[in-house]
Amino acid sequence: MPRTVEVEVVGQTDEGYGFGTAAGRMCVVKGALPGEMISACVLGKRKGQIVAIAETIQTAVDERTEPFCTVFPRCGGCSTQQWEYREQLRFKERWVRHELSKHELLCESFLPTQHGSTTGFRRRARLGVRWVDKVGSAYVGFRETFGSYVVDMNMCPTLVSGLAELIGPLRDLVTCMSTPKRIPQVELVAGDKVRALVLRHLDPLSAKDLKLLSAFSNSYDVWVYGQSGGYETITRHFPSGDPDAKLAYELSNFNVSLEFGPNEFIQVNSEMNHLLIAAVLKGLDLESEDRVVDLFCGIGNFSLPIARTAKSVLGFEISETAVGQARRNAERNNLSKVARFLVSDLYRPTDHELTKRDYKMLLDPPRSGAGPELARFADRAKRVVYVSCNPTTFAEDAAVLDQIGFQLESVQVFDMFPHTSHVEVVGSFGRL
Repeated sequence: MPRTVEVEVVGQTDEGYGFGTAAGRMCVVKGALPGEMISACVLGKRKGQIVAIAETIQTAVDERTEPFCTVFPRCGGCSTQQWEYREQLRFKERWVRHELSKHELLCESFLPTQHGSTTGFRRRARLGVRWVDKVGSAYVGFRETFGSYVVDMNMCPTLVSGLAELIGPLRDLVTCMSTPKRIPQVELVAGDKVRALVLRHLDPLSAKDLKLLSAFSNSYDVWVYGQSGGYETITRHFPSGDPDAKLAYELSNFNVSLEFGPNEFIQVNSEMNHLLIAAVLKGLDLESEDRVVDLFCGIGNFSLPIARTAKSVLGFEISETAVGQARRNAERNNLSKVARFLVSDLYRPTDHELTKRDYKMLLDPPRSGAGPELARFADRAKRVVYVSCNPTTFAEDAAVLDQIGFQLESVQVFDMFPHTSHVEVVGSFGRL
């Protein structure tokens, strides 16, 4: 197979990559747009297709713009930097509309897409670490597109500044550690006032390593955690003090403050999270006597703002750790009498006395969707608000709700991850 191929780009994948034909095969090209003629650098094959990155743009379309990052498109952190931002937003809305159309679902109101800052928005990132013998150094960064190698980078413009500036120093830190080849990844996360890193290490940390980590913590004012195995092994090493102290963020518009552990799920884009919560509250149309069931509630990101208005909130979540944190967050906000949280596998039959009454329902499931119990949970619901990160499963579940008597009243896209194909969507459903 040639290293470079000429491709006439005729379409676009759900990931935002261009595609055409090269050497008699389908060729998927990152950094290319439909209507362009390009020279592409072949990286290999995936599922029988040639995969490549755009190298030379021979004929460009008007929607092309100059990427703002020097490691795009080789870096796998972003997928569509070459595309004007307004076109990225239209692409995401078209995707949602297309998925709904597959199920012949009609929406009363498709609201304008919500978007915010296009750089400096990510407050969490999982970065790969790789030792490179030929340079005698470790690389710390996102994985390469269509591959497992780590991109050599010193910062990332999509991260909040407090995290972006740590990448270069982290490279130097890992390079100096006892067994840098045995450190596969580092996770960065920022609360409102504290930033942290979780260092995954396959060998025990030496006295030298701990000394280096202590100095790094002091120099960069960052909490340093180690992880020797599963999530249960995450331990804070530096700074010393209360080992149970947590990161936190404020939802000032809703008079709520949330603590979270370094491995617990949070909405990565703080600006968009505020807008997302506002949309959820509007969709639920809350009144003071409402009972609300929150499925896949996590640490209470939606539950507790809801509890400021509703009579009661019952949150379900499979993670015992997340439920424990949600309960502590309820206490922290003096809402433990209003908001209750239960450990439950929502993909299996779940029963509770409060679900036998009429209620309003919020769900924010993983990419796989709400699962087979959706219809049973929604049976007693007066209204449903569905937050989704996957337009395909959102539409599938919307069809289930449609079949049991709900009308899709509004849909709105939220651009949580600019320059990627990630789509966040909120759908509000009312009874027919």
